[in-house]
Amino acid sequence: MKETGGLEAVRAADSPRDLGGMGHPALLHYDAVRRLFVESGLPPEPETYELFWLHVTGADPALSRALEAQLTAGGLDAEGVKELRRRHLGDIAAAEVLALLEATQASATHLAGRLERGHEELKAYDAEIAAGDEALAVARGVTELAQMVERLRRANAVMMAANRRLEGDIGAARLETGRLLERLDTAERAARTDPLTGLPNRRGILDALKKATREALDGGQPLAVGLADIDHFKRMNDRWGHNIGDEVLRCVATHLQAHAKRTAGDGALAGRHGGEEFLVMLPGLGLAEAAAALDSARAILARQVLRKADDGQVLGRVSFSAGVALLRAGDSVEGLVDRADAALYGAKRAGRDRVQPENPPKGPSGRGLPGSGHGLRR
Repeated sequence: MKETGGLEAVRAADSPRDLGGMGHPALLHYDAVRRLFVESGLPPEPETYELFWLHVTGADPALSRALEAQLTAGGLDAEGVKELRRRHLGDIAAAEVLALLEATQASATHLAGRLERGHEELKAYDAEIAAGDEALAVARGVTELAQMVERLRRANAVMMAANRRLEGDIGAARLETGRLLERLDTAERAARTDPLTGLPNRRGILDALKKATREALDGGQPLAVGLADIDHFKRMNDRWGHNIGDEVLRCVATHLQAHAKRTAGDGALAGRHGGEEFLVMLPGLGLAEAAAALDSARAILARQVLRKADDGQVLGRVSFSAGVALLRAGDSVEGLVDRADAALYGAKRAGRDRVQPENPPKGPSGRGLPGSGHGLRR
C-alpha cells in the first residue's frame, strides 16, 4: 500500500539534485534511519536498523503504520522492536543465527586442529619406520634386532592409540555437525515462517515467488500474484484487542491458503507480507482467473460471522481488499508485487471489500495486448 504517512515527501525529494551531486539518492534513507535512532534513543543494532530501513523506504506499509503509532504513542523501546519484528517479520533473532555459525566454526576449527595433529603423528611414525628400515639393513646381533623390534612395537602402539583418538574425534565432530545442521535448518525455517499464522513470512514468500517466477518464465506458463489486505484491521484491533486481532489474522491466513490450494493446486502459496497484508501466489492462472479466485475467497469470508470461542460473542464480519497482477516477460519480483500493490490501492480507494486486477499493458493501438489476461508473451 502507498498510504504510508509522511514517506511520500521523502520520495518526492529523492533525487540526485537534492544531494547536490554528493552521493547516491538512497543516502536520504540512511539520513532518515539515523534520525529515527537519534529520536528513539535505541542502540544501532541490526534488528532495529532493518525495521527502520523497511519503514523509511516504504517497503512494508503495515509495519510503517504500526511503527509510527508506537513512536507517536510515546516512543519505541527494545521490547517494542521485538514485538514489531514478531508481528511483521516473524524471523528469529540475528544473535541466534550468529551463535549457531560461531558454534559451527568452532567445531570445524577443532576438527582441523585435530587432523593437523594426526598428520604430525603420522609423520613421526613414518620417520620411526624409516629409521627401523635403516637399522635393519646394518643390524648384526640378536640384541640389536630385539631393541629395534621393541622401538617399532612402541611406535606402532603410539600410532594405533592416536588413530583411535582421531576416530573418536571425527565421530564426535560428525555428531556435532549433524546437530548443528539440524539447528541451522530449524533456524532457517523459523527465519522464513511467520510464527503467528504459520505461513511463510515476507522473506519466505518473496523467496518462493522468486523461484516460481523463474519457473514460470522458463516454462512460458502464467503466474498471477494477489496482494490482500484486511479491511479496517486497526479498527478491529482497537475495539477487540490484539488477541482477537491475532485470531483474525490466523483465520484469514488459513482461509487464503486453503482457497489458493483448491484453486491453483499444490504450487499455490499464501504468505504474510507484513502486518495485515498477505501475498498469494497462483501459478497456472491468468489475470481474470486469479482475480475471480481471490474474489471467491473474499466473498466466502465476507459471508461468515465471527464469534468469540469462549462466550459466543459476535465479532462481526471480516473482509479484505485485494489487487492482482500477472507476470510478464522480463518481469522482476519487485515489479510484479508493485503492480499488485497498485491494484490493491485501487481496490481500497474504490470502497474496499473487492478484488481489482491490474490494468493490462497497452499495445500500439491503445488496446490490451493479445493474451495479456492469460499468460506470458515473449
